[in-house]
Amino acid sequence: MNNDMNDDFLQRLRAPPSKKFLSTLKANLDRQVMNQAKARRTLFRTAILAALIGGSAVAVAFAVLKSTPASSRLVHVATTGPAQSASNVIARSGGGAPKTGGSGSAPPASVTPGIAAVPAASAGQQSRRTFVVAGPTAIILNAQDVAGRWGGPNKLLDFNLTSSTEALAMLCHANRGASAAGFADIAGASRRILASELETCKTNGVTHVAELRSGYEAVVLARSKLYGAPKLSARDIFLALAAEVPDPNRQQTLIRNPYRSWSAVDGALLEERIEVLGPPLSSATAAAFRQTLMEAGCATFSWLAALKQTDSKRYETVCRTLRDDGVYRDKGEKLQEHLETYPNSLALLDFREVAAMPDTFAAATVDGVAPGIDTITAETYAGSRAMFMYVNVERARTSSLLFFVATYRNSMAQSWSIPTLVAPQRQADVGAYMAPLQEMKF
Repeated sequence: MNNDMNDDFLQRLRAPPSKKFLSTLKANLDRQVMNQAKARRTLFRTAILAALIGGSAVAVAFAVLKSTPASSRLVHVATTGPAQSASNVIARSGGGAPKTGGSGSAPPASVTPGIAAVPAASAGQQSRRTFVVAGPTAIILNAQDVAGRWGGPNKLLDFNLTSSTEALAMLCHANRGASAAGFADIAGASRRILASELETCKTNGVTHVAELRSGYEAVVLARSKLYGAPKLSARDIFLALAAEVPDPNRQQTLIRNPYRSWSAVDGALLEERIEVLGPPLSSATAAAFRQTLMEAGCATFSWLAALKQTDSKRYETVCRTLRDDGVYRDKGEKLQEHLETYPNSLALLDFREVAAMPDTFAAATVDGVAPGIDTITAETYAGSRAMFMYVNVERARTSSLLFFVATYRNSMAQSWSIPTLVAPQRQADVGAYMAPLQEMKF
C-alpha cells in the first residue's frame, strides 16, 4: 500500500502545472523585474540631483569668498586637539610658543574678522582660531564663570591651568621652539608682571600688553559667632597646619608636624585641639590659603624664607603643603552646626562668604589685622593678594575677545561676580586698560 501511495505522489510531481499556476507565477516575476528597474532609475536620478546641488553650492561659496575682503575671511588652522568648551580646564605644562618669521617660518595667514594686522613675529600666534586664557586656579575659575555668562562663542576660549610665572611666559612666547599650544592671549597672575618679563614680551614680538586688575583673592579662618573672633598670627597658622615644621630642638631641620593643640603651637593660645574644616585642596580657596597665610607664616623663619631664592621648589613644598593626618578635613554639609557645637573648630572660607553672614561667622585676626575691604585692598591683611590679567592687545582687537575682557572686568561690580574675588576700588573703563603696558609706570 505504501508503494502505491509513493507511486501516486511521484506521478503528481511529474504532471505539468496548471495554466492558472503558470499565469500567476509569470505575473509575479514580471512585477519583480519592473520594481528592480524602477529602483535603479530612482537611484540614478538621486545621484544626478545631488551632483547638481553640490556643484551649485561650491559655485556660490566661491563667488562669496571671491567678493569678501581677505582681511575678513576665516581660515582653517591646524590645532593640537579639539577646541575646549568653557566648562573645561586644560592642565598643560607651561611654556611659550616660538617666535615666527625669518627662514622656515610659516607663511602669513588670513585672520579672524576684526583682528588688526599684526607683525610677522606674532603671525604664528595670530593664525590660531581659539583664544587661550592661562593662569592660576582663581583666574581660570573666574574666567570660566564669566565665559558661561557673557553669551559669546565659548568654543573660541581655551583655559590652561598653570602657575603665574608660566602663564606670563606663555603670553610672552618665552620658550622658543615650543608648539603653538604654548601660546596664551590672556595671562592671569597673582603678582604684577616683572620688567624683565615685559622686555621678553617685546623681544618676542608681543609689543602691546595691557594690564587689568582682577580684584583681590582673600581667605579667612573663622569660627562660630557664638565664640568670638580668634586671634592668631601667620606663624601660628603655619605651625598648626603645615605638613612639616621646623624642629624646635635642631636648627634648620624639619620634622613631621607633631602639634595637636593650639597651646603646643604657642603657649599664649588656649589648650584646644587644632581642627580646621575647609574645601578640597584643589579649590581656589585652598590654593589661595596656601599661598597667602601659609607662606606668610613660613616666611617668619628666615632660613625657610631664604629658600625662595636658593631652592624655589623646596620652598613651595615646605611652605604650601598641608598636613594630611586629619587636622585639616572636608567641611561637609553641616558646617554651621559643627562650628556651633565645637568651639575649637575653625573653617577656611572665602572672605565674601564670611562677610555675607556676619551673624554666623567670626573671622580670625592675623597678626592683629582683621580681614575687611579696607585691609584687603590696602594689602595689609596677610590672607589676601591682588590678582592681575595681562592681555595681548594685538590678539584682543576682535569684538569677541575684547568683549570677554570687558565682561570679566564688569563682573566685579555685578551681583553675580565671582565669590572668590573681592572687588578692587573703582577702575576706569576697560578701554583705558587696553593700552601698551610699557607706557604705565611701575
